[in-house]
Formats: sequence, structure tokens, C-alpha cells
Amino acid sequence: MADLPDFDALRGRHLGLIGVISMGDMGSGVARLLMAHNYAVLTNVSDRSEDTKSRALSAGAVLLPSDELLVDHSDLILSIVPPAEAYSTAERVVKAWERKETELVYADLNAVSPSTLLSISSLFTGVKFIDGSILGGPPSFVNGRWTKPIIPTSGPFSLSDIFPGLGEVLGEKQISPELGQASGLKMVFASLSKGYAAVALQSVTTAHQLGVLPELLESVNELQGEAAGKKLEQAVTGLAPKAGRWVREMEEIGKTHRENGNWEEWEGIFEAAAKVYELVAKGTVLGGERIGKRERGTTVEGVAEAVGEGLGRRKEKEE
Repeated sequence: MADLPDFDALRGRHLGLIGVISMGDMGSGVARLLMAHNYAVLTNVSDRSEDTKSRALSAGAVLLPSDELLVDHSDLILSIVPPAEAYSTAERVVKAWERKETELVYADLNAVSPSTLLSISSLFTGVKFIDGSILGGPPSFVNGRWTKPIIPTSGPFSLSDIFPGLGEVLGEKQISPELGQASGLKMVFASLSKGYAAVALQSVTTAHQLGVLPELLESVNELQGEAAGKKLEQAVTGLAPKAGRWVREMEEIGKTHRENGNWEEWEGIFEAAAKVYELVAKGTVLGGERIGKRERGTTVEGVAEAVGEGLGRRKEKEE
């Protein structure tokens, strides 16, 4: 780990110091967007993989060796972690901040249910807590302009309350003064996108087993249009590196539909979708795929073949 920076000098050169946990595909994209608009990004990746550390360095973030330093020097902390880590990440930050005199502003941007978000917010006392979510893909600079997701926020505070202009930079939309609303919006939005991907995966895999996958894809394009065919292709080929963390997200979505939508447990299609993604992550070769380092499952046919192999091995074990 490099020597610590001169934080006063860093602050003097930038609009603010933003802590980002952690540097996955989305976190590193957000970091690049922030730095392009003259915010410095701090992060602690001391306990993360070499890939994560490499992404953090590539994004230009300042790497710190502890959560305590991150909390001490960040004007705002953005939590952008897999859903299964959202609660434990908040606990880490609270522990690092306990009994400190510095103000803490914490934005939870994770894919969790409203009730999970409220349980996370209850960990913080005397903190400016923002309920947020991210709709869409990571920010990227393409053809001279930034494309970025929408970041709905809710609760008594917003990103723009912390830094005027920050909300516009990140694509914030404050939708409610009530905590849980932004997280709820994420859950119902992801129901349509990632829920569709699970349905599409089952469809193309079974079509492959039947020997009619080319005819299925041709029929989708012919009857529903090329846009529908492209959507199916992107959904199926893009899920492999994300399947592991989507397991918990599907569970959080199912929880939202039960608790906030009054659907019964036996009507829980998203719990079933979680099992689909668990199979991909743990029962097929696709579980080893990583964003930017793809080898298998880069075509619909490749995904269907790999998942079919996993299903075949599972059936053999059961027999």
C-alpha cells in the first residue's frame, strides 16, 4: 500500500472527497464519473481481490489501508456492494466511525428490499443516511460524453444536499422523503430486467436440449422484432459473471413482493429465479466467468450449452 496522501492538499484540489465501497464494475464506473467532475475518490480495498485492487487503481481512486481512514477523510460514503454484503458493509462503517467527532454521511446504493434497507439504516445514529439505488449499467465515457444510470434516492437527505451539483453528476432523482422508497423502486425495476433474464435462460436452455434453439431465436426476431432478439441475447450472455450476486438480489426482490406487494410465499417466482442463478454460479463452468475476462457463454448458444451441461451433471448425480 502506497504512503498516505496529503488529505488537505487533496481536498484543496477537488470539490470533495467521496468514499466508494467497493470497486466492482459499478463502483469503479461511478469512481471514474466522479473524478471526471473533479471529485476525489477514496476507497479501502485492502481485503479485496487483486482484480478489485486493479480496478481501483485503474479508476484513479486513492487506496487507503483501513475503514477508519476512509471514514475520517470522506465527506460522503457510497456503498455499492453485492446485496449479500450490504448489511455487513454498513456494520464495518459504523464500527470504524463509532465515537468519532467527524460527521458521517452514508448512502446505501445497494439492491436490497425496503425492509433490509430499514434494518441497515437502524445501525446508524446521528448520521445523514441516504436510501439510494442504481438503475442501469455502470457509467462510461463513450463518443465524448458520459452515459450513466439513474440513481433514485429517498429519505430526509439527498446527494445534492451534501454537495450542490453532485446529484446532477451522478444522475440522482430524489423520489420521496421516506426511507425505503428508492430501494423498493430498484426491486420492482430489477424484477423486469433480471427476472426476464432468468426466464430467457430457461427458455434458451430447454430449446437447446430440444434441438430447436436456432428456430427459437429466428422466431423471436421474425415475430417480435430485432430489438426483442437483441434484448434476449444481451440478457442471456450478460448474466454469467453476475449470477452469483444475483442470487441474493432475487431473494431480496421476492422479499419485497411478499412484504410490500402482499404476494404469498407460494407465488414467489423470484425465489425460483434465485435458484436458477445459483445453478449458473455453482453448477456450471459459467460460474468462473468474470467481467472483462470472458471465455464461455459469450453467445446464446454457448450459454445454453454450458447450462445444459450443468443440468445434465446434476441429473446424473440425482439418478
